[in-house]
Amino acid sequence: MMTEATPGTSTDASVRLPAEQIPIGVERKIGSHTVTEDEVLAFGRDWDPQYFHVDAAAAEESDFGGLIASGIHTLAVFQRLSVETVLSGFDIIAGKQLRSVRFLRPVRPGDTLTGSMRVEEMSPPKNGRAVGVSSGTLVNQHGKQVLDVTVDFVARAQG
Repeated sequence: MMTEATPGTSTDASVRLPAEQIPIGVERKIGSHTVTEDEVLAFGRDWDPQYFHVDAAAAEESDFGGLIASGIHTLAVFQRLSVETVLSGFDIIAGKQLRSVRFLRPVRPGDTLTGSMRVEEMSPPKNGRAVGVSSGTLVNQHGKQVLDVTVDFVARAQG
């Protein structure tokens, strides 16, 4: 029995879309995530222990006027949302390069981040692989963009 692959829903490698079938230029919604204070503090302690990520009282005196999420935390939110909803349906081998990452405004505890992504291009397959370029954004609950990212990735090709 054959099943049709739906990007973002498969954990079965046999139904992940190969490079030649990855939709180009289609903007996909990737869902939302609400950032909690506990999450900001935990990520900051583990991965980016700058005072404005790990100490709410000290962060009040910072240029940000309060606790903010690490930019790497914000990028990780984008990655998780994009994998769960879109990329898990493609036969991705690996990320290749972060072409551009822009943190456009602080992410604060309680912010709900909503994202979208689009595969911009795919190179012609060579040796069973193709390189793709994807772009994505996250906006907060006020519709203000907080992240803009462009990534190169490698996908398995059919031939």
